Amino acid sequence: APRVLDVGSGLCVFLHRMRAAGWACTALDPDPRAVAHARDRVGVAAICGDFMTVQGLGRFDAVTFNKVLEHVKDPVAMLAKARDHVRHGGFVYVELPDGDAAKADGPGREEFFIDHWHIFSPESTRQLAARAGFAVRALERLREPSGKYTLRAFLASASSEAGEGR
Repeated sequence: APRVLDVGSGLCVFLHRMRAAGWACTALDPDPRAVAHARDRVGVAAICGDFMTVQGLGRFDAVTFNKVLEHVKDPVAMLAKARDHVRHGGFVYVELPDGDAAKADGPGREEFFIDHWHIFSPESTRQLAARAGFAVRALERLREPSGKYTLRAFLASASSEAGEGR
């Protein structure tokens, strides 16, 4: 089965679906309660720790950051570290708040909350990926059922043959 590492897995909604699709899933979260939930309720491998310092993770077919990079001070460094954990031919998946789309609705939007160090646009997502050594293979803007504006992107090593998509 293909292997996925979900960084900042939280309640494991994403990994629950990936496990059902046949992926071997590993949750990584700094909160021991989230890790216990992942292991006991969702039934996936789970590691408690900080992605930037945890050792021995190994390599995966996919490394995912679902609503994580906006919460860290240095998203470039965090994303760049994913290169150490993506197998050749694998990919990184990110979901980010789309501040560019949300700005029309005003500053009270969830995308601008104080616990977000960063918000993103399609162009800043491409720049983030490039600075971390990745190329954007696919990028999509969406408005979630919750009303959040979101960017989601698939990234590949910048040295791969895959071209940028939209």
